[in-house]
Amino acid sequence: MGEQERAKRTKYKIIEAAAQVFFEHGYDGAKIEQILTAAGVTKGALYHHYKSKQEIADALLQQHVGDIAVETQDVKLLELVVKGQRLVEGLQRDAVQRAAARLTLEEGSNQLDRKQAMSLWAEYVEALLVEAGRRHELLASVNNPERIRKVAEMYVGAFAGIQLLADVSSEGHNRAGLQHQLTVFFEHTLPTIAAPHVLPRLRLQMAGG
Repeated sequence: MGEQERAKRTKYKIIEAAAQVFFEHGYDGAKIEQILTAAGVTKGALYHHYKSKQEIADALLQQHVGDIAVETQDVKLLELVVKGQRLVEGLQRDAVQRAAARLTLEEGSNQLDRKQAMSLWAEYVEALLVEAGRRHELLASVNNPERIRKVAEMYVGAFAGIQLLADVSSEGHNRAGLQHQLTVFFEHTLPTIAAPHVLPRLRLQMAGG
């Protein structure tokens, strides 16, 4: 195994271990020693890649957006729907996604840049909407840079709210319940941004999951 591949695997082990620790204890409650134990690496190996707990958390928040792979769709707005559905699935079974959600939503230390994950998601959604607009999938009233930016921010903020609502209700541990909440959200908001000719395709995807 080459040095680069070995380093990549070590970083992956650290992030996976840190995700479990952050999810269980939160940012403030997590200890470097707990991450070391869970990862099974030496302190020297950990500090070679990450200089602090904050750097580990920042790396985890950066990773979690790209971790959710979505196939290219003929209708670009479908990628927004599918991305949301995959994120819901990840919140139930993927350690990195669950930890990222807790780090982003919980109150606590000011050392962690909690806006980072929101900004990454907003940039992703904004880029997707720009491409959807280029393909004439958006209403004319939405298809301008300022409006698209505001819609992207609204979608990210609303999804964070859906997660928070699920966390304080019985649906927080029920993927079907959280998926239903997401579908209802899409059903009420997509008609306000999507051109009429693409809505049937979006409804079909939401109904099928």
